[in-house]
Amino acid sequence: MNLKSVWSALEESSEILFGNYAYPAADKAAEELSLPDNFYTWVQAIWLFDTNLFTIAQLMRCFPYGLAQANDERLTAAVQQGYLVSDGQGKYRATESGRTAALRLIKEGNELMAALAPMPKESLQTLGNLLARISDTAFNFPEPPAHVLIKAKRDLYQRAGTFATLDGVVAHFLLLEGHRDDCYIAMWGAREVEGHAWEMLDFLSQNDALTFDELHNKLSRRGVTQEVHAEDVKELVGRGWVVEKSSGVVKATEAGKQVRAEVEAETERLFFLPWSCLNESELEELSSLAGQLRDGLKS
Repeated sequence: MNLKSVWSALEESSEILFGNYAYPAADKAAEELSLPDNFYTWVQAIWLFDTNLFTIAQLMRCFPYGLAQANDERLTAAVQQGYLVSDGQGKYRATESGRTAALRLIKEGNELMAALAPMPKESLQTLGNLLARISDTAFNFPEPPAHVLIKAKRDLYQRAGTFATLDGVVAHFLLLEGHRDDCYIAMWGAREVEGHAWEMLDFLSQNDALTFDELHNKLSRRGVTQEVHAEDVKELVGRGWVVEKSSGVVKATEAGKQVRAEVEAETERLFFLPWSCLNESELEELSSLAGQLRDGLKS
C-alpha cells in the first residue's frame, strides 16, 4: 500500500474544502467583524491556547518560522484592540471578545462544509472512523515527536465542534496534519537551526537560484526582516548548505538539498508509523474512500 498516495488524496480534499469553503467563510466573517490586518496571528494564538496564558515562545513552538519580534508587535496590537490582554511580563491571554471572534471564524467554515455531500453518508462515516483510529493512535504514540500541535488542535476542535463536520473527516485529517507538523518540526529542529533559516533552505532546495531580494520577497510574509534573512544566508553558507555568488545570487548546495531530503524522509517515517493500527484490507478501504472523497469534492 502506497501510504503517500493516500495522504496525497486526503490533502487534495483538504485543499478543496478549505480553499473553497472554510477560508472564504473565515475571511467573510473577519470582514463582518472588521478585524484588523494580521488578525490571523492572534486568532491562531487563541485557537491554540483558548483563554490560557501563553508566551511568544510557546506560540512559536507551534509556528516556528516567523520572527519573535514581529509576533510580539502583532500581539501587542491585539491587546490595544481588545482581543488579548497582557500581564505586562510577556504573557498574553484571550479576552472574551477575542475568543468569540476566533471561534466564529472556525464555526462559519464548519457550517459551510457540513452542508456538503461529497460521497454517501455511510462511506463518509467509515472514512471518518478510519481516520479517527489513525489520529487517536498518533495522539497516544510514544514521543518523539512531542505532541504539541496535535494536542492543541484536538482541544480546539472539541471547543469548536469540528468533530461533527463531515462525520469527523475534517477534524481527524487536521489532527494528522498537526501530527505531521510535529514530526517535521522535531526533525529540522534537531539540526539546531532557526525556523526562518530552515524555511529559507527548504525554499531554495525546491527552486532555482534567486537573488537575495527575490528570496526575501518570497519569504517575507511572516514579518522576517531583510537583516534577519541576510544573517540566515550567512549561517546557511557557513553550514555548507547554501552558496552566495558575487552577483548576489543564492542557491542551495547538494549538501543542503541532502539535509532537507533526510529531514523529509525521517518526517515521513515518523508520520506513517501510527498508520500501522490499520490492517492491509482497512488501508485498501481507506485508499478507496480517500479517492472517492477527493473525486466527489472535485465534481
